[in-house]
Amino acid sequence: MTKNYIRRGKRYYYLRRVPKQLAEFDRRSHVRIALGTADEREAMRKAAVYDDFIERYWGELVRRGSQDHDSQLFQQARELARAYGFAYKNLAEVVDSPLEELLARVEAVAGAPPSARGALLGTVPKSSVKLSQVIDRFWPLCEDRFTGKNERQITKYKNPRNAALNNFIAAVGNVDLVAVNRVHVLTFRKWLMERIGSGKIQGHTANRQLRHVKDMLHTVGLEAQVDTDFRMIFADTRFQSEKDSRPPFEADFVQHTILAAGALDGLNETARLLVHLMIETGARESELIGLDEEEDILLQGEIPYLWIRKNKHRGLKTHTSERKIPLVGVALTAAKTVVATGGFTRYRENPDAASATINKYFRENGLRPTPRHTLYSLRHTFKDRLRDAEAPEEIIDELMGHKKPGPRYGRGRKLDQKRDWLERIAFRHPGEV
Repeated sequence: MTKNYIRRGKRYYYLRRVPKQLAEFDRRSHVRIALGTADEREAMRKAAVYDDFIERYWGELVRRGSQDHDSQLFQQARELARAYGFAYKNLAEVVDSPLEELLARVEAVAGAPPSARGALLGTVPKSSVKLSQVIDRFWPLCEDRFTGKNERQITKYKNPRNAALNNFIAAVGNVDLVAVNRVHVLTFRKWLMERIGSGKIQGHTANRQLRHVKDMLHTVGLEAQVDTDFRMIFADTRFQSEKDSRPPFEADFVQHTILAAGALDGLNETARLLVHLMIETGARESELIGLDEEEDILLQGEIPYLWIRKNKHRGLKTHTSERKIPLVGVALTAAKTVVATGGFTRYRENPDAASATINKYFRENGLRPTPRHTLYSLRHTFKDRLRDAEAPEEIIDELMGHKKPGPRYGRGRKLDQKRDWLERIAFRHPGEV
């Protein structure tokens, strides 16, 4: 591998010969750039970075041309400036540079082709990417985030991020991306603080909006080669607020109230089956609704179980969400009915409708001890019951689909081990109490 750096005295320099076939484009015999370090490992790292810029620079000299002419011109200008050892600055910034850097730029201009001179002196205008254009530029850069997701999941992922950026624009105006700075971020934080104070949102919601905007600006900024460190200007803006976690149901309340004979008779059958499955599996309602009744509900073996995994109906929240959950108690009975009746097709296109239906039923029929309890509270109950039974944390994490600390080795616990713990905490069927 060619080593494109040399040592002169105690300092290292990038040094690379200009290929003969490029002589008409780059009139220098060598590219020489001070790496600003006396450490060889750091010099090696920086030289690799400059290799990339230099090769792109030479490539642009040969290839030229773009549909988005103004934006492309600016990106080329910055790469050309970096190729000569300088970060791009506008004319005012160049004039305010230290005298040593200013003289170095002037010296570089003397040997530079006309295409590079504007970049070195900062006379190429910056491209204009308005904040209102960031949304359309952001999503094509995030296609990898949607692997295995269905249309509904993608929409739920996009909506809060689009809303957050629109709120940012409402607070600071539709400014250029390259102009966004710490003042804009603090203005947005103040805007969010006022909404928290008026009770319109909670602190954890504001934190999520800050996180979404930072992600979008950082991602688009990298693609547009904006020099701003967006992660830095969002530093220390988090609100001191804890998310209002849903409380769990107590086991006695589940057994004697929710599972009381006739308590759920007013629910449609699909919703009632969903409640029974959540009680004994702790799975998210969207995970249960997305089960394929033929491939993911396996009842024929010695240990019947659910296999929560990506399928044709939906993806998974995280890769650790994939898991196998043995079926016991009311969940086993419910699973048999789900298979016999063709699955959760009623709510498959809109799982939120199932949650809304069940939560409304709980509210109107005295099936929640406090207004803060919801259907999702059954997932918290499931975890608490396993802990109360002193199940190993590894078993609990596997059943919940939670990420475990450290690397993931092996296949996890066997089905019979998980079944044994679930049988210890299984509820009795309605009418058996």
